[in-house]
Amino acid sequence: MPNDVKARMLWTDLPDDLVATVSDILGGPIAAATSQTAGFSPGSADRVVAENGRRAFVKAVLRGRNADAYDLHRREIGVMRVIPPQVQAPALLGSFITRDWAALVLEDVEGHHPGGALDGADVQAVLDAFSTFPRLTGKALATLPAAAEEFVAERDSWSVLDRDRVPLPSWAQDFGSRLRTEGERVCDVVQGDYLLHLDGRADNVLIGEAGLAWVIDWPWAGVGARWIDGLLYLLDARFRGERIDAELVLLTHPLFEGVTTGDIDSVLAAVTGRYFDKARLPSPPSMPTLREFQHREALAGMEWLRERWT
Repeated sequence: MPNDVKARMLWTDLPDDLVATVSDILGGPIAAATSQTAGFSPGSADRVVAENGRRAFVKAVLRGRNADAYDLHRREIGVMRVIPPQVQAPALLGSFITRDWAALVLEDVEGHHPGGALDGADVQAVLDAFSTFPRLTGKALATLPAAAEEFVAERDSWSVLDRDRVPLPSWAQDFGSRLRTEGERVCDVVQGDYLLHLDGRADNVLIGEAGLAWVIDWPWAGVGARWIDGLLYLLDARFRGERIDAELVLLTHPLFEGVTTGDIDSVLAAVTGRYFDKARLPSPPSMPTLREFQHREALAGMEWLRERWT
């Protein structure tokens, strides 16, 4: 995604009490910090090393800079506290919350984002990581929202676009009735009791040692049908132009076992409509390229549905 303005804060922007908390969590003063400047978030993202050699990844945001991001950081802290240990996700080492700041101190995972070679080589590892997400019970099940609740806006997206007479590509106009019908089923389709990440893009995954995929950035986590994250990742791979046969993956990877063609269509239609809907909104503060990205995701979803339906 283009990033032509400074979006992220830097380690040097963080207040002394936050830095002191990170030092306490790691058991010593911070000797080095490397700021990560890519991504959508207006907050900081820093890999830090303490004088004793312990490492961490620190995500922090100032409420006054972006209140939504502050709320998401607080939400992610709650999610990380209940994620089962078998999930391939960095462990939460500690956190920092005040009226103005929210920060997560996470296990530092060495790795790179998947899909860079555009050859589809990382797809298997990412889907395997999603396959580690278990059925939830007890506190974790009670803490996280149901995917059906999270997909309400997606369910209604095509009706909203039609009501507001939003200009759409000709194919979406021609298939508008079917897109709306499929999308309106989505809240039933996504029901389930599995842990879901619900933002399964390449920038939320790292390929680490031995080719294992680690899933990061969890504020949107919920509970639902186990295959949803995998489908969203395949859409993201197509959006990037990876050379994959997504239909073959749907037929062969165990994550999608038993999933019907109609249910795949329903989720794709709902998500595509929601991307079109969000893309027409004003850009949020400090995230100037988000709407362009969402429009291109909508076009990718539409193209996949076009291939499936024609």
